[in-house]
Amino acid sequence: MTPSNAKIPVTIVTGFLGSGKTTLLRHILGNAEGRRIAVIVNEFGELGIDGEILRGCGIGCDDEGNEREGALYELANGCVCCTVQEEFLPVMLQLAERRGELDAVLIETSGLALPKPLVQAFQWPDIANIFTVDSVVTVVDGPAAASGQFAENPQAVDEARRADPNLDHESPLHELFEDQLSAADLV
Repeated sequence: MTPSNAKIPVTIVTGFLGSGKTTLLRHILGNAEGRRIAVIVNEFGELGIDGEILRGCGIGCDDEGNEREGALYELANGCVCCTVQEEFLPVMLQLAERRGELDAVLIETSGLALPKPLVQAFQWPDIANIFTVDSVVTVVDGPAAASGQFAENPQAVDEARRADPNLDHESPLHELFEDQLSAADLV
């Protein structure tokens, strides 16, 4: 349990589509050993696929399978790095009000997020004294990287980028991959 005056640790999980971010989250949450972890999932478009997968595995649900209020938050209006003030900050303020109920926060970014703006947001006065980024984990598709690519299907990643009207950065995908790697504490 986090003492009421200690900062709540936040782990940011980033990586391209299909790299295994949701699988990693399921593993972490499945082995939480009673720790109270809030999860923020950044989605593209109207369908919260990762949120549905996590709920389907019982993440964010009580023992009877009913969704628990405030355990899983979905940000579905585009890339979290582009909507950090409009989407992310209100959720973090809600979590700040519940600081005595939380041991940690896990954030899964979309596959197209630049992690550095999100990390920098934790310096904002409204949340800087409550949360701290303990690590940025970049999940990499090993077989794709071994073959010289950043994703198994770079065309699908590019299509997802073009489909999001809220994406404010036009970084070439190889630069986005480099940004995700350079922000990482663990790959």
